[in-house]
Amino acid sequence: MQTVLEGERAIPVHGPYDVAVAGGGTAGILAAIAAARAGASTILLERGGFFGGHIATQLLEHSAGWYDANGQKVVGGLPDELVERLKQAGGSPGHVTDDTGYTRMRLPVEHELFKSVVVEWLDDEGVQVMPQSPVAAAIERGGLLHVICETKSGRVAFAAKAAVDTTGDADLCARAGCDFHPMDALQPVSMLFKLGNVDHEAALAYVSAHPEDFKMEAGFPDFSGRSHYNLWGYGSLLRKGREAGLLSLDRNEMHVACHVHSREAVINVTRFAADATDTFAMARAEVALRRQVREFTRFFREMIPGYEKSFLSATASCVGVRESRRIRGVSTLMDDDVRKGRWFTDAVARGGFPIDSHDAHGNSMDGTEHVPAGYDIPLSVLLPESGPNIIVAGRNISAERRALASARITGTCMAMGQAAGTAAALSALGNMPLRQLDVSALQDRLRRDGAIFEAGGPAQRG
Repeated sequence: MQTVLEGERAIPVHGPYDVAVAGGGTAGILAAIAAARAGASTILLERGGFFGGHIATQLLEHSAGWYDANGQKVVGGLPDELVERLKQAGGSPGHVTDDTGYTRMRLPVEHELFKSVVVEWLDDEGVQVMPQSPVAAAIERGGLLHVICETKSGRVAFAAKAAVDTTGDADLCARAGCDFHPMDALQPVSMLFKLGNVDHEAALAYVSAHPEDFKMEAGFPDFSGRSHYNLWGYGSLLRKGREAGLLSLDRNEMHVACHVHSREAVINVTRFAADATDTFAMARAEVALRRQVREFTRFFREMIPGYEKSFLSATASCVGVRESRRIRGVSTLMDDDVRKGRWFTDAVARGGFPIDSHDAHGNSMDGTEHVPAGYDIPLSVLLPESGPNIIVAGRNISAERRALASARITGTCMAMGQAAGTAAALSALGNMPLRQLDVSALQDRLRRDGAIFEAGGPAQRG
């Protein structure tokens, strides 16, 4: 490949801040607010034009991971404050039962309201927000990490004593020279879309007449009078759609999250095999997924009862990613840690969602396992084993693939974000490297702020 040399240039530096958070998704929002609450001057850098991560960019069907299989709450603290803000704004009914029985509870969210609620909350907490600021480089100078972003004003550096990488793809860690686990297999990327003008009465009549076509592990629910419901199935109609030549993608199931009052439904069915860190692969994914969206929109109108007069009302603003870079951490969250509900002495958050792994090349999942109880997420899996003063939260943690397939869910990411932001603030304000933090002091602060974790006990490791 040909190359071109770029000349040296002076980059303006803003700061120093105590904490810089890169990535304005669910983990990043909670990390920035936690850092600010702890007294740190904080800036939140986001590559897109708004904040909210997959809930906002992907029209995510709902937020999950807040309760384990036993109905025990595993996420609390600042994420609970977000739920209350959403409820007060009319952006969510709060936690509702998962109709499919896949998990215990889910949190439906009005996507457009979510964008405004989170950015107002960030502003209320004194967090400086910088949208349209993707990370381009990272340089350590004079005891500070300079996070360099490619902005509309050109390259700008934001200097900070501690940084949090919540980019999902670990972009900051990659620019800073951290090490990663091999990416030998990846879940597919996707693009969710929303259909409007849905006749939910007719749609539910079909569901009631064909219960065998849907996964209802908790028993067939009563849908009457509901403002939200969700379905996992439609396998027989998907087969017919493919046989009729309407669908080029072979799927044997899909997830449909329905908003009754607005006559809408969010559809999770598309997929494409791509490495999210390869810009050319993501360009191909964009084209392929938008073709799939058009095919499925037509398929719904022609073959799904209740959707005969529906229309494509929204699509995700970018390709959605389930899995990409995972840092090589001080320790690694193992698959059996999740399966066996292990507790850790350095626990800072807790998970409990099923192991949920999608097959990039097949027509369904390549791994679904119910997790019998909640499990701890230790501080050591959020810390890169080498590199500058960075901590991570979200799907870029140090984890085996099946463990990540559970921990990547939004509720868990919010809990990790609160832990990482608090840790970064304590590091910056105490002039103590993140890898040398007093774990007990961090845990005390997190508990005071409502975070949930066990930190010792049965099935303990670490």
